[in-house]
Amino acid sequence: MSQSHIILVRHGEASAGWSVHPDPGLSAQGREQAENSGKSLINELSYYQLLSSPKKRAIETMEIMNQGDTNSFKLDPRFIEIPSGNINADKKKEWLVNIFTTPIEELPEAVKKWRNELINWLKEVEGNFIVTTHFMVINALVSHITSNNAISYFHPDYASRTEIFIRNGELTQLILGDDKKTVINL
Repeated sequence: MSQSHIILVRHGEASAGWSVHPDPGLSAQGREQAENSGKSLINELSYYQLLSSPKKRAIETMEIMNQGDTNSFKLDPRFIEIPSGNINADKKKEWLVNIFTTPIEELPEAVKKWRNELINWLKEVEGNFIVTTHFMVINALVSHITSNNAISYFHPDYASRTEIFIRNGELTQLILGDDKKTVINL
C-alpha cells in the first residue's frame, strides 16, 4: 500500500507584477507570509521531499520556509507558472482572465502540455512532498482532481497550503488552501 501527502504552497506576495518583471522576488509582506507558512509546516519540512518552481518568488518562499537550508530542496520546472511567454505584457491580464474560464479542451496547446505534465506527476507521485509553486499550478491540479471543465477552481491566497492525500493511486482527501480573492499582480 502506498500513501502520498502533497502540500502545495503558493509563493508569498511578489515584489513586482507579472507583466512588469519576468521573475520578481518576494515583497516584504511576501517574506513574512513565507515565514508564517514555514512555521506552520515546521514538522513536515524535515521529513518531506521539498520541491520548488524555478521562479525566484517560489524559491525564496521555500528558502524562508526551510530556514535558509537551500541544499535540501530541488527545483522542478513542472511547477513553473502557466506558460505565457508569447503573450504581450499589456495583454497578459486579459489573457489570464480568459484562460480562467476556457474549457480544458480549448486551452492553448502550450497550456495543455504544461497541465498534462503536472497531472502526470500527480498520477505517478509516491511519497510526501511540499512544493512551492504558483496560483495556476495549484488550480490546474485541483481542477483535474475535481473534474472541473475549466483550469481554475479557486483563489488560493499567498503562502497558503493546499493538501492532497493519495492512497494506492486514489485521492482520499483534498484540503483547499485559504480561498481569497487575491489580486494577481500584473
